[in-house]
Amino acid sequence: MRSNRLLFLLSLAACGAGDGAADSPGTPGGNVGFGGAQDIGEFRGILERGEVPGPNTLDANGFFNEHFVAPPAVTCGGPLCLTPGLSVGRDFLTGAHQATLQISVNTTIDPTEHPRLPMKLSLVVDHSGSMAEDQRLEKVKVGLHALIDELHDEDRLSIISFDDTVTIDQPFTAALDRDRLHLVVDNLQPRGGTNIFDGLKAGMDALGELPENEKQNRVILLSDGLATSGNTSGDAIIEMATGYVSKGIGLTTIGVGTSFDVELMRGLAERGAGNFYFVEDATAATEVFTEEVDVFMSPIALDLEIVATTTSGWKMLEVIGSKQWVPGSTSGEMRVPAVFFASRTSQQGEVGRRGGGSMIFVRLDPTSAGIGDVANLTLSYRLPNTEERVTDTVKLNYDREPTEALEEPFLSYAEMAERYAMYNLFLGFRLATQMAAESDFNCAIAALTTMRESAATWNQAHGADPDIAADLELADMFIGNLRAKGANAEWALSSCPGADPFADNGEWNPDAYNHPMACSSSHANAGWLLILGAVLLIRIRRRRRS
Repeated sequence: MRSNRLLFLLSLAACGAGDGAADSPGTPGGNVGFGGAQDIGEFRGILERGEVPGPNTLDANGFFNEHFVAPPAVTCGGPLCLTPGLSVGRDFLTGAHQATLQISVNTTIDPTEHPRLPMKLSLVVDHSGSMAEDQRLEKVKVGLHALIDELHDEDRLSIISFDDTVTIDQPFTAALDRDRLHLVVDNLQPRGGTNIFDGLKAGMDALGELPENEKQNRVILLSDGLATSGNTSGDAIIEMATGYVSKGIGLTTIGVGTSFDVELMRGLAERGAGNFYFVEDATAATEVFTEEVDVFMSPIALDLEIVATTTSGWKMLEVIGSKQWVPGSTSGEMRVPAVFFASRTSQQGEVGRRGGGSMIFVRLDPTSAGIGDVANLTLSYRLPNTEERVTDTVKLNYDREPTEALEEPFLSYAEMAERYAMYNLFLGFRLATQMAAESDFNCAIAALTTMRESAATWNQAHGADPDIAADLELADMFIGNLRAKGANAEWALSSCPGADPFADNGEWNPDAYNHPMACSSSHANAGWLLILGAVLLIRIRRRRRS
């Protein structure tokens, strides 16, 4: 098996020509989100406190969603377009050959012209005793007040709180009573345990047995802890919620504090066409709650399906960016219940970086060399209030030798530059969190330093993207925290022994984090990393799966 692997990037957030042109003609598009993203608020908050984040605080979908990339022009003519693009360059950690295929889904619809259905929103708030810690409930209240102010007059809001028991603080009313809703929020006080099952069920039940088709029916669940009373099974909670979601109810989850059930909150959001947010402070609470009102106007499309099939000579490996992707060796597919506009529409923003759009990456192994077709891809979906399915099919090919190493990376279009960098940044952060989780702070800091130097060099040469610059700030905080814990900043990645972090089937292996790196901590090349010796190269060829 070759040591040089091709990465297949499915970046579900843009639509443009796939012929290598950076300025292809067409209609300017907008980015879209598919839900299930765990934002990096917790990851960022841990770094800001001077601590070291664990692997479960870093989610690929959420990390990619932190980046806004202006989409290329769309050409398919439908409300959603599918467009591939290819990049070929060097891996930020190893300096080895790397190629990425970028598949983008964008919308041609202007969000300002998209009809907004009235919202029927059921807000389920954990006010258990732990919400008193760090003034968590008070921070959340700031966001709840902002949400109430952001609602339109035709929207309706119910508020349900839970500790050991469930309280219907404010049922749906014929008219939106903002004063009453603000008073209910002010009166929330922390006490008792955490009965997530019954609280969430009550929020779902409030929307009725048959949710109204002419409204957006959505539940927002907020909690700071683990289920401690009632039915505490995460599987049972998700199964219960899935039954309601199938009736047309959306679900968004919000975690606060440091001990909430990450897998449960993310799993609920994935199944409910919503996102999973972390509220680290009052500003983040305001941002999250107002974003929910802004983004979930009404879905652009329903029952979306993406299918990718490789041609002869290509094998699919690791998939990141969505837990909903069903992988295979030569094909993969994903289904999501609804597609929404991404909340960010530019690089600028006064309240953080969340909401740039969803993306998925699937690694490919070129099992045989050859120029020509790489993959066939199909996007299909249903427009709201219809049963007719719309389909867009694209074939992608590459006119060069797939394993040819390029010193100056090839990009099908300019918009791929940021995604090329952010994918490599995610791989570096993921490796560092796993190393740190094993208390190998020396190797963690070596991975971060290597990644940071390559990313900084790339960003300087490609327009100084502010989102990549913000990633570099996270890397600096991470490095600083590791130094404070005694990590050796001069440690070389080549000194980190251990198994290949990708298992034999190409999947990420979190128990074998030590990567046989082909680089040293001197980084004399400042961007592309030094190749060690012939012995190490042989070792990489024999063991590497990337």
